[in-house]
Amino acid sequence: MKLKTLLILLISMLSLSAFSQTGGGIKGVVVSRTTRATIDKVNIVLTPGDRTAVTNEQGEFLFETVAPGEYELHFETAELEDLTLPVRVGKNMRELKVIMIPANRSQAMDDAIFAEFDTETMEDAQSLPTSLSASKDVFNNIASYQFSEMRFNVRGYDSQFSDVYMNGIQLNDAMTGYTPWSLWSGLNDATRNQEVTTGLQMGEMGIGGIGGVTNINTRPSQMRKGFRASLVNSNSMYRFRGMLTYASGVQDNGWSYAFSISTRQGNNAYVNGVYYNAFGYFAAVEKQFNAQHRLSLTLLGAPTERGAQQASTQEAYDLVGNNYYNPNWGWQAGKRRNARVRDYHEPLALLNYTFDITDRTQLNLATSLRFGKNGYSALTWYGGPDPRPDYYRYLPSYYQGTTTGAWLEEAWLSNTDNIRHINWDNLYMINRNQPVNPNYGDGHRSINMVEERHTDQMDWNFYTQFSHLFKDNSKLNGGMNIRRNRTEYYSKVKDLLGGDYWVDIDKFAERDLGIDIISYQNNMDYYEKYGKAPIVREGDKYSYDYYGNVFNTRGWLQYDFNLLHNLQVKLGGEIGYAFLWRDGIWKKGLFMDNSQGNSQILNYLTYKAKANFRYVLSSAHNFEANIIYMQDAPSFQSAFVSPRTRNDVTPGVEAEKIFGVDASYNLRIGDFKARISGYYTTFKDQTKVISYYDDVEATFSNFAMSGINKQHFGLEVAASIPLYEGLALKGALSWGQYTYSNNPNYVQIQDNSAAIINQGKVYWKNKRVESTPQTAANIGLSYRSRNNWFLSLDMNYYNNMYLSMSPLYRTDAVLTKPMLENPEMLNAIRGQEKFDAAYVMNASIGKNWYINRAYTLGFSLSVDNLLNNQGIKTGGYEQIRLLKNKEESTLTYEPFDAKYFYMFGTNYYLNVYFRF
Repeated sequence: MKLKTLLILLISMLSLSAFSQTGGGIKGVVVSRTTRATIDKVNIVLTPGDRTAVTNEQGEFLFETVAPGEYELHFETAELEDLTLPVRVGKNMRELKVIMIPANRSQAMDDAIFAEFDTETMEDAQSLPTSLSASKDVFNNIASYQFSEMRFNVRGYDSQFSDVYMNGIQLNDAMTGYTPWSLWSGLNDATRNQEVTTGLQMGEMGIGGIGGVTNINTRPSQMRKGFRASLVNSNSMYRFRGMLTYASGVQDNGWSYAFSISTRQGNNAYVNGVYYNAFGYFAAVEKQFNAQHRLSLTLLGAPTERGAQQASTQEAYDLVGNNYYNPNWGWQAGKRRNARVRDYHEPLALLNYTFDITDRTQLNLATSLRFGKNGYSALTWYGGPDPRPDYYRYLPSYYQGTTTGAWLEEAWLSNTDNIRHINWDNLYMINRNQPVNPNYGDGHRSINMVEERHTDQMDWNFYTQFSHLFKDNSKLNGGMNIRRNRTEYYSKVKDLLGGDYWVDIDKFAERDLGIDIISYQNNMDYYEKYGKAPIVREGDKYSYDYYGNVFNTRGWLQYDFNLLHNLQVKLGGEIGYAFLWRDGIWKKGLFMDNSQGNSQILNYLTYKAKANFRYVLSSAHNFEANIIYMQDAPSFQSAFVSPRTRNDVTPGVEAEKIFGVDASYNLRIGDFKARISGYYTTFKDQTKVISYYDDVEATFSNFAMSGINKQHFGLEVAASIPLYEGLALKGALSWGQYTYSNNPNYVQIQDNSAAIINQGKVYWKNKRVESTPQTAANIGLSYRSRNNWFLSLDMNYYNNMYLSMSPLYRTDAVLTKPMLENPEMLNAIRGQEKFDAAYVMNASIGKNWYINRAYTLGFSLSVDNLLNNQGIKTGGYEQIRLLKNKEESTLTYEPFDAKYFYMFGTNYYLNVYFRF
């Protein structure tokens, strides 16, 4: 439909004469522009006043008792485009007979892109992407689907600063704050109904933080009625995905139900050893007892086993001949076996009750339970050679200039004896050749094995929300949350690799304090009972076992009102308390009095104060400004310096403080829409703990930083411009500068004794925050034809992305006389690596066929990185370890090579779907 014709139609609808009825109001019917079928479950917001309505099964909606004046109606639904209409209300009911909403372009992206990087280790954390909710905001919509390939963080924020809810229950992980995408990964259809606010705007479920609020609505009465099936073929994350979903809609007896199942299978086309063996299930039932009372129950889960990728050094990539070398795997019995496997299944159950006290007052109650297992396997060894193929002593650079180095280089280039990969057969042979030790009975002691590190959560939430709409259309909204989380951290034996048992002792303590047998006992209760260390077999816990505990409660309140008709104001506040403590299950020999039982309870006052302002100049132009100040508790893992071994609190840990402001100008005229925003955020008193093996001190140690301050500011610009008959130009620009604004304190503590090795300052001031492009730009063309073909072509640009820094390199502890005398040597170890700028071209095509206005058959195909550029770094980190070199009484330190992740080459995602 031509733009001119569309404008005439919209003007005609807005000029329909109202029929006589006492009192002003608005009513109408919403239909699909393509099929002319009525649409239910469309959310409609009337502003000023922010009153809401939802269309019924006949597509009808109604706002009663609306004061005369100029308003906007904003229509939003999961699978169609947003639509905003200006409307004038007089003394009588205003009837908008037919409102047509355009079809949305089907997006070809799976949420596995986020679940893939749920953090478990320091290395994974460096590549963790934030939540990129598919908001219909013009900027976030482009950023979600275009910039995700670069693990882009909106405004540089980690996902812990974006609040994600499901039916009112906050899902951000209680121990880390990050969004656990893996809980519902693969259940796209069941979780597509989302209410999203961006930036500093408040949400209906809570006032939110600095990264927006997303509420996933899984109530079956709110899901689109019908059946949907889809098949996916891809070469980036997995090869195959199948998904079936059905929603009954509200039946005559008040019941509604929905279910969804999915599976994802196959390997990655670029990284060997990476694979998916994943399933997803979702079931929900709801009963509407009468016009006032509704009760719903939701159960979902995503049992998954997947092989993980590990970053490696550029030397290893160059020797192998590609940037997707994965050192985690090796051949066993003719098949690839990955040592790093994520294996998790954490079901989530939610119960919701809604009481519509009056047509203006509502009470919501909800509770949830998350439970199950979450394991991450890794190789471990005792007293034998390091089994990792890319260990630095196995690479040619360690023997540079020697015959050994030349031989290793040739062996790596030709993959002699599979030198690039884990030698599983050799690990089995070493274990089977171990001598029998009578102290432990018959059998061979394993000195190599695969362990599985667990973080098994039991998380309970209770949520209540109350809202009331006053006669002047102001609104009061508030609630209370209580959360109790107990996570068991332990490691267990997954595979003894041909041996018969593993002796459970602390190998680092044994090496450092070998004459003191007590010092290297992991489980003193067992030792005191039997006089020796326990032997463990497959499935047994070993090494450590403790609970991390978090209890927090918060209450919040927000008030929405209008000033001078055109100025909309929201004021919100939240106050709460957080309690954190460790509960050691085992008594460790090194810390007899400080490892078993409860630690001290850390308690923190938490609060938020937020204000949103929106000035509506006209139906096309509006301005927004927002401000927040908040204080939050540190994460559990940051609060305890070595929870694996003892109850010690991290030195200098404090509550984190955040201040943020942003301002935006929004423009929308017909299908033309644009936004420009500026923002400024400060972070203070953040804490971070890194555990690693210190080659200089020859001991395992903990590096605890406190008082970390950061500053983020920047601009966001985006626009979508209709050109001609379905052809549109779109673009987005994110420019930011994210820097560390001080030199934080650090304490390096020996893990075996809790003795302080070093302390002082980490010289990070004015260094850039890592792992996200601080400049990202998109420009693209999209086309949708009258017969529902759509095509798009996009070019993305990324710059100002920096390597994650090792704090140790930037301390006085590594300063030596040659460094002080040579600024170039000092800068070599303290400088920060900046990645090269990158350009990426993406394209997509798809079509929908509507059959008898009741069935839809369609497909979408996206092809990313059309230029097949395989040299784009998407993340990485400096290894914290250092080598000490001493030649002719001159001491120097040599950093280990950094490790990198690279963007995949050309990859595709084909989705074929059918629904009715």
